[in-house]
Amino acid sequence: MIHKAMICYVPLLTFLAVSLAPAAAQDALPGQGVDAGKTVVYRDSWGIPHIYAPTAEAGLYAMGWAQAEDHTEQLLRNLLMGMGELATVDGPGGVQTDTVSRMFEHYSMAKRRAADEIKPEIMAHLDAFTAGIAGYFEANPDKLPEWWGEREFDRYMVIAFARIFLYSWSIDDGFGDLRRGGIQPGFDRTSRSSNQFAIAPERSAEDAAILYIDPHLAWFGPSRFWEFRIHAGELKGSGFTLAGNPYIGLGHNANLAWAMTTGGPDTADIFELTLNPDNPMQYRFDDEWRDFTVRTEVIEVKGADAVEVPMYASHHGPIVAMRDGKAYAHAMAYHESVNGLEAWYHLNFGKDYEDVIRGLEGNEVFPQNVMTADTAGNIYYHRTGRVPIRPEGYDWDRPVPGDTSATAWQGIHPQSDLVHLLNPPEGYMQNCNIPPDAMLIDSPLRPENYPRYIFGTEGGNTNERGARAVELLAANDNVTAEEAIAYGLDIHPFGWQRWIEELRKAHEAHGRAHAEHPHYTAAVESLLAWDGALARDSSAALQYYYFRREVARTGDVGRDIGNEIDQHYRIVQSDVDFTEPELSGAQQRVLLRALADGMNTLVSHFESLDAVYGDKFRVGRDDKSWPLGGGGDYGTRTLRSVGYAGDRADHTRWGRSGQTSTQIVVMSDPVRSWTMHPIGQSDDPDSPHYTDQAEKLFSERKMKESWWLPQDLRPHIQSRTVLTNAPGS
Repeated sequence: MIHKAMICYVPLLTFLAVSLAPAAAQDALPGQGVDAGKTVVYRDSWGIPHIYAPTAEAGLYAMGWAQAEDHTEQLLRNLLMGMGELATVDGPGGVQTDTVSRMFEHYSMAKRRAADEIKPEIMAHLDAFTAGIAGYFEANPDKLPEWWGEREFDRYMVIAFARIFLYSWSIDDGFGDLRRGGIQPGFDRTSRSSNQFAIAPERSAEDAAILYIDPHLAWFGPSRFWEFRIHAGELKGSGFTLAGNPYIGLGHNANLAWAMTTGGPDTADIFELTLNPDNPMQYRFDDEWRDFTVRTEVIEVKGADAVEVPMYASHHGPIVAMRDGKAYAHAMAYHESVNGLEAWYHLNFGKDYEDVIRGLEGNEVFPQNVMTADTAGNIYYHRTGRVPIRPEGYDWDRPVPGDTSATAWQGIHPQSDLVHLLNPPEGYMQNCNIPPDAMLIDSPLRPENYPRYIFGTEGGNTNERGARAVELLAANDNVTAEEAIAYGLDIHPFGWQRWIEELRKAHEAHGRAHAEHPHYTAAVESLLAWDGALARDSSAALQYYYFRREVARTGDVGRDIGNEIDQHYRIVQSDVDFTEPELSGAQQRVLLRALADGMNTLVSHFESLDAVYGDKFRVGRDDKSWPLGGGGDYGTRTLRSVGYAGDRADHTRWGRSGQTSTQIVVMSDPVRSWTMHPIGQSDDPDSPHYTDQAEKLFSERKMKESWWLPQDLRPHIQSRTVLTNAPGS
């Protein structure tokens, strides 16, 4: 039913929905002819909404509407998460999330500070967006879950969700400091990774910069991305965002494209406080005892009694642990920040990389590797974050003394202090969750030139994805759009040749010991002839996976072998060559035993050595799945990144995270782009777009054209919905 509170919030909406076959599309381009000046949501053959509207406010209204239509429950759950009310739906499983949300005051901080901190045009955008959400449910009351209750939609829900999602990176970093100090905070850490690369026009066959955008997060839950295109006044572009967020989160407009990957400077600290032995509600600071701020949060829990959570705070921040006469305060540089969306305002309406810098200068963007490209031919990198200026002489990766003003933060670094790079002469750069010194061969970004907490790492290392990206980019000075797509979906684990060569040498030296093994000889022959691709139809790829898994299970022995073979960081050092691995006889025998044992396990799981990679690795939803190539673990990580769940009863492993919203953008005039989602646009099981991208794109390792321009969309329109109550319509 529709609750009276919501009816009062948004006037009754009228709209018109018309289904169109492609051949029945209007002669005029979308947004023109009879639709000129109207707010229209066209849907293409993948179910992707293309919003055409006369103003940005009208477009954001339609965006709220379309998000509610596609990701109904996830949108509402995301808003509840920001408010700290998820347990009202999830029961006891939501209490931890609500506790963190209340501890850092996401919703209440938004209500207290938004009016003073956020510029009026962004407030208008937030109001239009939330009005569109409310408008959808007013027009479709049967779609509003009963558990939403009497809540009204407001701008503060959107701000709070942005805070809990974006600033969770810093919250987790603070908890990491606590763990390194030997104290478990009792809160789970979210696993995150991503890929990105930028290619300058001089290395591009397209005579334009190319940007690869590839965040790796959970496919379901709050990080489930929503895809759209928009042409609304000055707001024009294509990309993905989260349900509950306005603006293009990652993607491009007509002039600028932007990507982000996890990794950045240190933006949170843990301060250790000494409690007053005569009054544990006080802590020492310099020469006085100060009182904690104390409040009790009541968290309503579905199917259980409400939970009362006492919360304490010092002037440093909330108390996240107490023990042995000490309290530990979490100081997050963003604690009072409510204006994080302003950076995305600059991105969405930006003209070039300088607008990106202007957006970052607000010091509101969460710690990330930001990479951009523009139609002027620039590629730009910035390792951003709101970074406190810290006194020297302390280990800021662990709890530091908080009972003295000597450790107090001394302000916030301007963005010009942080790590950044414009148009490197090499003509490319990448950051796949690696330190800046491993972004390209002989990177000019060196750890010794920055404080440790700004560089964010000691440097001197990289990972399989970063090494493979450099290997591909450095070898090609004329990259086509098709090659860029192939790189983004590449399924060759870095260094596979070196592993196979070491297997060959071990076999020649000690293979006779396994001559009677039923599967050993066939597996060796198969792997020695393998092309290194973790292709879904490759039996050698599955054999390689089981082999590497067994090596990893040998613990320290396997790690020592891997360190000797991999040598990942040497790919970015022009003055250091890869060395010939020198495995001992004992280590060689470990490799062969791992191969024999791995093949035993493979055959026990799939009854034949001929089983292929896609027999085990799948993409799916509910009870349907399709074969996958690439991704993996135990040394099989690829640029085509998939995080797989553990073995199911049938020994298959289904993807659950990884590439969530992959995009390739060519910054030509006009901009061209390709996209891919791992599942589908809709959360409605009856929709043809519930799993269509999983089956036809993700499994096939293909990307689709975005059709973001009107002339490209016209042949692919499947439906149009006119929203007559959007602002200005």
